[in-house]
Amino acid sequence: MLLGVGCAEQAVVTVPESLDDSDSIEVLDEAEETVVAATVSYPVEEYVTRRTFKQFGEYISDRFNGYHVADDVEFADVEEEVPVSAIADGTVLVADWVSGYGGVMLVEHDVAGERVVATYGHIDLASTELSAGDQVVRGQFLANLGDGESEETDGERKHLHFALYGGEGYKLAGYISTPSELDPWINPHSFFLEQGLDPTQTARFYNSDKDLGGDIYQVSFEIPDGWELEYIPSLEALNLFTLKGDGTARERSQVLIRYFDASSFLTLSTVEIFSTEDLFVGMEGYTARRYDIEKKEGVTDFADQPLWRNERHLVTDVRGEEGYTRYFVVAANPELDPSVYEDLLASMIIK
Repeated sequence: MLLGVGCAEQAVVTVPESLDDSDSIEVLDEAEETVVAATVSYPVEEYVTRRTFKQFGEYISDRFNGYHVADDVEFADVEEEVPVSAIADGTVLVADWVSGYGGVMLVEHDVAGERVVATYGHIDLASTELSAGDQVVRGQFLANLGDGESEETDGERKHLHFALYGGEGYKLAGYISTPSELDPWINPHSFFLEQGLDPTQTARFYNSDKDLGGDIYQVSFEIPDGWELEYIPSLEALNLFTLKGDGTARERSQVLIRYFDASSFLTLSTVEIFSTEDLFVGMEGYTARRYDIEKKEGVTDFADQPLWRNERHLVTDVRGEEGYTRYFVVAANPELDPSVYEDLLASMIIK
């Protein structure tokens, strides 16, 4: 929907955490120095580093079920007021209490000549004087985040639900039922990149004490820069996906991790095996077996899995000990850089 912002080859981009109307991104090229102005601002400070739970396009199954249309920015550990500001000039469409959100504000923004409606969810309505029809400017204070587990957030944790809708009218939905319904929603991560801000997160380690699926996956591994992790409840699987891109998290999948409990390495009758390799991976040199596989012709596509799982790709099964134990099955998107796959496997620690 929105045109991307390109930078010269070998340019160095310095991006501030937040921008006001006078800020810009400095792009330093070998031949000349240019300044590319960012057209928007982040809605809260620490937007980049606090997106640690629910991202755009993840399938969620908790109080709500469906594909998440927003990025959540977490502030449960912050007692102070957290101000929320307008990402661009615009007009307030909704400022009201809505079930599932508590306080919520929808603002129609004009960004580079394109209309986009931003949802600022879980806000304290008592902290704002804005109402439907009011005009706002980029960086203007909208409201404070509501307190966690209160009426201000309708019982939710303290966080900002930030969504962007590019279709006609506006929608208050926080989740949708099918991947196709996600089409008019805009991935906030890609949106900010296209408008001159870089929200790319640095690598982090999967934490089985905090991350979803940790009761099953007693492991640690590095999630690469610009990736996040989705838990797929129907498969009890972990999906590592790129934050950038269109569609659901499964459509942006790079690595899928599953498990089985057994006394030896096992293979599925539904796949053809082209080659097998025994090796050692992980921080402790765990015993592993790698398969080059492809779903057999005539076999139904694997349910709830990324489409690339039906193509030819590599899978590495890893175990922490001999005997009856848990095996972790780490499958790689065939288009993934092999070095990224190897680095992820090398970072594994089985608890």
